Amino acid sequence: MFFNGSIGIFLDFYELTMAQVYFERNLLGKATFSLSIRTRPKNRPFFLFAGLEPFLNLLKNFKFKDADLEYLENLKIFKPSFLDYLKNFSFKGSIRCIPEGTIFFENEPICEVESDLISAQIIETLIINTLHIETLIATKALLCVNSAKGIPIFDFSARRTHGIDSSLHVARASYIAGFSGTSNVLAGKLWKIPVVGTMAHSFVEVFSSEEEAFKAFSETYPDRTILLIDTYDTIGATKKIIKLKSFFEENKISLKGVRIDSGNLVELSKKVRKILDKGGLKEVQIFLSGSLDEKEIKKLLKAKTPVSGFGVGTKMGVSEDAPYFEMGYKLVEYEGKPCFKLSPKKELLPGSKSLYRVWDEKDQFLFDLIALKDEFVDLSSYPKSTNLLKVVYKDDKILYHESLENIRSRVKEELKRNYRKRVKVSKAVKALYKHLKKKFLYSKENT
Repeated sequence: MFFNGSIGIFLDFYELTMAQVYFERNLLGKATFSLSIRTRPKNRPFFLFAGLEPFLNLLKNFKFKDADLEYLENLKIFKPSFLDYLKNFSFKGSIRCIPEGTIFFENEPICEVESDLISAQIIETLIINTLHIETLIATKALLCVNSAKGIPIFDFSARRTHGIDSSLHVARASYIAGFSGTSNVLAGKLWKIPVVGTMAHSFVEVFSSEEEAFKAFSETYPDRTILLIDTYDTIGATKKIIKLKSFFEENKISLKGVRIDSGNLVELSKKVRKILDKGGLKEVQIFLSGSLDEKEIKKLLKAKTPVSGFGVGTKMGVSEDAPYFEMGYKLVEYEGKPCFKLSPKKELLPGSKSLYRVWDEKDQFLFDLIALKDEFVDLSSYPKSTNLLKVVYKDDKILYHESLENIRSRVKEELKRNYRKRVKVSKAVKALYKHLKKKFLYSKENT
């Protein structure tokens, strides 16, 4: 969501109905909500965190306009005193999060929100919505980057993502994960992501022949010509390019590459490479696109396909094989007392927490430790450790500012650390969980 104005009305209705009850009963004590992902799809070895800065910018503008309050009043559900409270609402609590570009696992606290109960509860939809999509896409995009083995990948997904807003998140998240650029011009403007693009098949169809289309495009863009060659006959188009070699030379046109968007990409790429090389165009690169993701890229490289870049679109842009994560935002502490739930498959570790990461002397990942926020944890016997949860927002001020280039560098470092799920829970958290479980189950049995 990239609205410039206030967005206080972007929430789920029950957040307001609960808030009015809290308001009427003066339940305004300090609450801590914890954000995590409950389960991990089998085809995801880990998660990659993204979306923090967009969320914080939105949170800063999380206020209710007069028109919003008028709409709520017309619902005939909310009382004037509560609407007056919302009129002056702004989030003034504190938030601790792991940095963007950090790898993490299921059931780990990735964000903890501490504020009065209403403020912490009322931002539930906003925080999940914003962090979920970028984490979802960054995780998928990272798999594509890993499969490409250093060959550049570009985001071509904008036209089939789920809305304009989604396309912007996808471009940002995929760039964080290691993509080299995007076709999304608005995303390029917003975050200075390199923008890329060649031509569509419709461009070729407009002209009387492929040769004329190739000439027109290359004359306009003599320093960055990449030609789409699969509109009619990929091999035939490649042979036409060879015949145009003298035209390119005479007009000082630098033919950077050709793009194949359909057909048997392995077979066609190999044939095109041979024709280009034999025709004296060895420096011309081959770019591939068309229903690609990490699995298809892996197959292409395993078949030793000659390729210099990939355009990855829909399958990455909608995370086709895992279109959502079970991200949840749950109350873990209220007025200093730990809270938790025993809902089937939704059990929750109680209390405000810290998340420690431990590395060995070679900077390789050893394990994560979930501990209570104020619990003393002795990790001095390990070469390196840190609490991943850092304060990013406090008293209406954003404390987290990081360039996308820095985040991209963090991702590259993360990939060197051999992450496999090794998550420990401290004795204090286990004891607290056991105590509360016994207490609530005992109370249930005696009702």
